[in-house]
Amino acid sequence: MSIEDVADKADVWSEAIKKIIKAITAAVVALIAAFSGVTMLWSGDDDPEPVRIETEYVGGGNTFGPQCSQLMSTIEHTWTEQQWSVWEQLRKSMGC
Repeated sequence: MSIEDVADKADVWSEAIKKIIKAITAAVVALIAAFSGVTMLWSGDDDPEPVRIETEYVGGGNTFGPQCSQLMSTIEHTWTEQQWSVWEQLRKSMGC
């Protein structure tokens, strides 16, 4: 056997191994996709109902939803007059 023959066989083996690796990778990806699809079909979990957070704030006994609750929790007593006016505009536009 000459060096050229050995090099040719090495190239053939290298190409064969690359094809095998590609085939195995494709099979693994297909298995993962099939498993994901089956679990999505079987999950049967319904989306939870949105939760209405009812919180009372000091200004009055009003209740408000999650967005208003989040807005109310941003109050900083060290705000400037301009910051308070922006907050008030947001509060009014959200109906809080």
